[in-house]
Amino acid sequence: MEVFNQLTTLKDQYPRITVALGTFDGVHIGHQKVISRSVELSRQLHGTSVVFTFSNHPLSIIAPERCPLQIITQDDKAELIEKLGVDVLLNIPFTAEFLQLSASQFIHLLLENLNPKHILIGPNYSFGYKRSGTPELLQKSGLQYGFKTEVSPTVYMNDTMVSSTLIRQMITSGKVDQAANLLGRLVTLKGTVIHGAKRGRLLGYPTINLNVASGLVIPQNGVYAVQITLHNTRYNGIANIGTNPTFNDIGRRVEVHILDFSGNLYGEPVTVSFLKHIRNEHTFSDSEGLKLQIARDIDIAQKYFS
Repeated sequence: MEVFNQLTTLKDQYPRITVALGTFDGVHIGHQKVISRSVELSRQLHGTSVVFTFSNHPLSIIAPERCPLQIITQDDKAELIEKLGVDVLLNIPFTAEFLQLSASQFIHLLLENLNPKHILIGPNYSFGYKRSGTPELLQKSGLQYGFKTEVSPTVYMNDTMVSSTLIRQMITSGKVDQAANLLGRLVTLKGTVIHGAKRGRLLGYPTINLNVASGLVIPQNGVYAVQITLHNTRYNGIANIGTNPTFNDIGRRVEVHILDFSGNLYGEPVTVSFLKHIRNEHTFSDSEGLKLQIARDIDIAQKYFS
């Protein structure tokens, strides 16, 4: 997949473009349906599938105080889109100048740079100044300019409408398994291993501390059954998210105990995938009480690893 981080004229380089439009923050199963349909149509045309999206959430410009935390990093977003078979990713910054484009100006921007044969959008897609552009306007414009607009129906999971907002709420309330159903994959955090207080090894359960990128949504404080990917090898473990109230620590941390593993991982990249919330964060009277609880947490987690 070829990636462009600024608006680029592709219509002369790539034939018969089919473009999926959207913020695609999270690339959940609803987003995947729109993108996959775009890929399918491009292959029928022997053309090129393009995803046109933004590298920052539009609310970061429109109303920064309401800008949500991101579900995944931009690198993960690109990787997930590539796995869907997309040929070209236009992942451009949403700017104040872009915000001022009218709906008709945005349509002409698409025509000048992509000249698409098909446009694929979700049911709530809007564009242009003050979100004046609607799916109906795109469909009407297509009749005038020679492209077809297809609106993907709303996707439901167990009678629940799939949305990035709901996924964020599930993650922040610890419902990582429910969020995984809507994402079509496990909730994950990626980061490098950094130095911590080194209490885990004294308790007999050494942990790694994860340096997670800022601006990402983090699961609710508590203990989770997790899978850890390190150098393409998967391990089982438990993760604790919180402030370690037993030791009066300050600042939120992501700590992971990897089962059946020993070694120095400082500076190594690690992926933590969340399977199930086990319990909330507790304060223990002493380290022995915490140690006993960790053993119980591991026993509970074992049933989720299969």
